[in-house]
Amino acid sequence: MASPLKLEQDVRGKVDSFRARIAQEAEDLVSTFFPQKLSELDSRVRELRLQDLSRIRSVPAPEPPAAPDTAGDGPNRDPPPPQTQPSVKVPALPGGEGQLLRSNQHLVELIERVKPEVELLREKCNTVRMWVQLLIPKVEDGNNFGVSIQEDTVDQLWTVESTAASYLRRFSTYYNTRAKLVSKIVKYPQVEDYRRTVAEVDENEYLSVRQILLHVRNQYATLHDVIVKNIEKIKTPRSTNTDNLY
Repeated sequence: MASPLKLEQDVRGKVDSFRARIAQEAEDLVSTFFPQKLSELDSRVRELRLQDLSRIRSVPAPEPPAAPDTAGDGPNRDPPPPQTQPSVKVPALPGGEGQLLRSNQHLVELIERVKPEVELLREKCNTVRMWVQLLIPKVEDGNNFGVSIQEDTVDQLWTVESTAASYLRRFSTYYNTRAKLVSKIVKYPQVEDYRRTVAEVDENEYLSVRQILLHVRNQYATLHDVIVKNIEKIKTPRSTNTDNLY
């Protein structure tokens, strides 16, 4: 029969110190930080009103053709010059020719405020997940209901981390998509649909960023609720033989 793994005293002390630090930090996060962020983000979500969609458009659409001059009606009125196609005024590009075509500054500022919140959620979930994982006892037959709760909590925390990472990646996708459309506008300034598509992309991104902030807020609420409701099983998954951690 294999003998149990023996750890040197200083190594064991460092591991125990790490476990204690993670446990204290994670419990503070669940009991204090999560509710505070829930309240803070709820207020910020309310500020992002759906009525603000028209404010974020930064690429002008072509103006409609001017109405014909009807002055001097009568038989002596000069006939209008022949036109094969109605003229449409092509608006100037933002920034002017040869200058920097700036991003949608309203969305840039919004994204730069939301990104730290997404990264913060990932970081805090990682700490709580490590705490729960360190509380999982050694594998034994029977009496594993509490262990299953711990494992489900770990899975839920990992899912939140993965989803947050996907949100961070999608921001660059928005910038790339918009850049291609603006390039089309530079090449074909007379095509109105490209300009309208940029406006639609900006509006969709505004809604998506607002939805991301909603998701981050909801995750703080959900994780706090789940962990607090199951805190006894998470911290003590088995009624006996829980002290043998090595």
